[in-house]
Amino acid sequence: MKLTNNLYPSPILAGQHNFRDLGGIPSALGGRIIPGLIFRSGDLHSLTDDDVAHLEEIGLAMIIDFRSESERQKRPHRSISTVKEILLLPIHDEPRALAADYVRKNNTEGLNRLLVLEYSRIIRNYVDEYRQFIHALSTSPNLPIVFQCSAGKDRTGLAALFLLTALGVEEGDILRDYYATNHYARAHATEIIGILNDDGYNGELMLPLLEVRPEYLEAGLSEISRSHQSLDNFVFNVLMADSLKLRQRFLR
Repeated sequence: MKLTNNLYPSPILAGQHNFRDLGGIPSALGGRIIPGLIFRSGDLHSLTDDDVAHLEEIGLAMIIDFRSESERQKRPHRSISTVKEILLLPIHDEPRALAADYVRKNNTEGLNRLLVLEYSRIIRNYVDEYRQFIHALSTSPNLPIVFQCSAGKDRTGLAALFLLTALGVEEGDILRDYYATNHYARAHATEIIGILNDDGYNGELMLPLLEVRPEYLEAGLSEISRSHQSLDNFVFNVLMADSLKLRQRFLR
């Protein structure tokens, strides 16, 4: 899928490039996601004061955080006074522990495979976390909600896939949301690569970990098909998504 700048609005926050509103995405079942209710994001550590004020203005009430404890300790969120509930659903970020070593060893093949293997591992090992995610979206009184991980692209990208499927969003629109990360993260990826180059490494080797690619999502979907027959079966019968309740809450 080719990404063009005119498909995407300007970033909402100065301190988190991948924070975005799922509002406006159409459902094949009728209606669109209501703007201002569900956001997806990377971590909220580097928010500016204006960013915090904006989130308080929109009344952000709940954070669903897929980061591990070590990630949260290293980059704690800015305090947001309107947030009433933080749900921690830790999914260990295994590639983070391996990537630096692979870069030092110029292990191109290892870096290219890291996230392919990671998506399959997440599906195998973290069903309960995603079930709790879907349940919280269906039942929590605290809206608006943001769900996030560190970069807001892989653990969060899978969460968005499951939510949008439950809301009846068509495949093309789900993919458009998934690949939008490559637009919003482009400048950040360039910065990280530049820092690594300045430190004497081949920064381009890190690119597979700084973007989303078709083979990552395909690996996750293949694992779902192998273990749970189909994406619909996984979302509705394994994650127990209540499509009617979710549509009533988030579509109009």
